[in-house]
Amino acid sequence: MKPSTSKKAGAFKRDRPDLPVEFAAGDDAARWFADGEFAAIQEKHLQDVEATNLKIDTLRIDGSVLERVQLGGGEFGSAVWKDVRLVGCDLANIRAHRIALVRVELIDCRLTGFTTRALDWQDVLIQNGDVRYAQFQGGRFRSCEFEGCNWEDADLQNSDLRGSVLRSCKLARTDLRGAKLENTDLRTSEVEGVMVGMNDLRGAIVDPAQAMVFAQILGLQIR
Repeated sequence: MKPSTSKKAGAFKRDRPDLPVEFAAGDDAARWFADGEFAAIQEKHLQDVEATNLKIDTLRIDGSVLERVQLGGGEFGSAVWKDVRLVGCDLANIRAHRIALVRVELIDCRLTGFTTRALDWQDVLIQNGDVRYAQFQGGRFRSCEFEGCNWEDADLQNSDLRGSVLRSCKLARTDLRGAKLENTDLRTSEVEGVMVGMNDLRGAIVDPAQAMVFAQILGLQIR
């Protein structure tokens, strides 16, 4: 299924990754991932690479496609990815001091337990992603789209999700307390059990059924 880019014309826009039409002939992909101070991957198409539990100060990826790449358990000082598509990759339990993504798509990827202290994402898509237990406190999400994702038990406290879309996502026990949700589209997502305050929901876009759920969460009496 192709990643979607909008709900309705003029309602939401996410820029797709700007990827090369063709990639250079492949080489030993594993050599691009090794412990050290700096790793840079540019205009590569990497497939079936196992590089778990890496320790890299800076991991930079530009204009590349990664398929079935295993990066679980890695520790990065800084991860900066621009114009990247990841398909079927394992990013579980990664710890990054800072992660900055621009025009990145993560499709059918595992991000359980992903933890970062500083997150800045722009034009990011996560489609059919497992994001349970992720720790994204205070993250900044601009024009981001999350479709069919499992966010259960994830920590998004004090995050800025204004203008983003969460479509058909599971949000049970997702912590959104203190989050900025103005113009955040939550319609079609499962919101039962989400942790959120009354002021946090100001300006959020919800459907009537969700409004009833939020009323119960906030202790409102509807008569």
